[in-house]
Amino acid sequence: MDGARRGVSAGLEKATAAVAAVAAGGADAILTTVGTAAASADVLERMGLILALDSEGPIADYGVEQALRLGADAVELKVFPGNPQETKMADLRRLAAHCQTWRMPLLAEPIPVSFQDTAAHTLSNVRDAARSAAEAGADFVKVHYVGPPDEYREVTASCQVPVLVLGGPPRDDPREALQMAADALAAGASGVVFGRNVLTSPRPDRMVAALVEVVHGDASVDAAAKILSAPL
Repeated sequence: MDGARRGVSAGLEKATAAVAAVAAGGADAILTTVGTAAASADVLERMGLILALDSEGPIADYGVEQALRLGADAVELKVFPGNPQETKMADLRRLAAHCQTWRMPLLAEPIPVSFQDTAAHTLSNVRDAARSAAEAGADFVKVHYVGPPDEYREVTASCQVPVLVLGGPPRDDPREALQMAADALAAGASGVVFGRNVLTSPRPDRMVAALVEVVHGDASVDAAAKILSAPL
C-alpha cells in the first residue's frame, strides 16, 4: 500500500479506508508509507506494519529510527540490481547494518534493472536479484514470480532468506492473482505481497481473505475464489 508516494493512486484515494478494508480481510501486515502509517495508527495497532523507506536519496541514516517511532515491525527498500545508472545496493547494505543495530527486520525488493524494463525480469535475473539482496543483509525479499513452479524453485532454493512474491499489474480476472499466489507457494515461496491486485478489487477485504485462504489455509484456487462471490 505504498503506491501513493507520488500522489493519489488507484485504490488509495482514501488511504485510511483502504487500510481498514485490507485489515478487515485478515492481512498479516501492511506495507505502506510514513504518511499512511501515521494516519492509520489505530488500525495498525492490530496488525503488522512494514514501513516503505523508498526515497530519492540515501535512507539509511534516518529510516530505521523513523520506523521505530511509528511502531513498525519491519522496513522495506527497493533496489535495482543491474541498473546502469543507480542500483541502490550500497544504500541497502548501509540500511541492513542499521537494521542489525536496532534488530529491525529488513525486507528488500530487488527489481532487475527497473520496473519499466520488463524484458530484464527473467528467471535468472530474479534469482540473482533475490540472492544479491540476501547477501547484502536483507532478512526477507520481495521479488517477481516467473513461472512455472518447477522452474521458480530455482529462485527460492538459491536464496537463503524467505522469498515473498509481488503482485505486479492488476489482473482482469482475480483468479489469476490467486493462481499466481498458489503457484509461488508450490515453488517454495513463503507468501505474497500484493498491492494493486487487492486495492483495485471491488472488495479488497474479500480479495485479502481469499489470499489468506491460499497462503495460510492451503486452500485451492477454486475454494478461495468462492470468497469473492459469496453473498453480501
